[in-house]
Amino acid sequence: MGNFETPTVNWISSKGLQQFRLCSIFVLIPMMVVPIILNDLTYLYRYLTQWSIEIATIATILIYFSAKNPDNVKLNKIALITFEIAIYLTVATMVSFWVSFPNIYFCCIETYWKVALTISHIIPQAIILSNLFLSDVKINLKHGIFGAMVGIAYLITDYLRHKTQETFDTYEFLQWGTPEAIEISVFFIIGGYIFYIVIWKINESFKNEIDIR
Repeated sequence: MGNFETPTVNWISSKGLQQFRLCSIFVLIPMMVVPIILNDLTYLYRYLTQWSIEIATIATILIYFSAKNPDNVKLNKIALITFEIAIYLTVATMVSFWVSFPNIYFCCIETYWKVALTISHIIPQAIILSNLFLSDVKINLKHGIFGAMVGIAYLITDYLRHKTQETFDTYEFLQWGTPEAIEISVFFIIGGYIFYIVIWKINESFKNEIDIR
């Protein structure tokens, strides 16, 4: 399991790692809040991208305080599980975005939207994965199920929104009016778990190699 307090590499100190997390929080919070201000409160739950940014923000905040309070077992456990959910969701969202979105929508939106969407699908993932590989922490393979549960919760929320509001205002891979919707949604959940396993394996190998050294 390890902890978030201790850095994995010797070129960054515990203080430097905490400063990185603090800066990350100040980057993530505007990414989470600005779309809501520019649109409306429904943006809190409307898009999968927003969910991934929100969970990445919460996870980073919890990691920061967990590292400041390494003896708080309950906080450390909550931080780790939230972090694992963030890994699952941010990576699954990023892959889904790059597979489905650019080919369909990049031809039809302004350049600043392309830049904004690209940033929103790189920065949260980079922050979460940096915390994974820079911290002396190992994620639990079985805990990927928590990420899958959150992914399923989003799919259910979006489906109910579609049914109650009769709207198709969602990303291409969640067009509930098409026969492929369920199939693609299942692929999203299973694919997300596969990516989680890959990240788990890479992290295990990386940390084990460092332990040997």
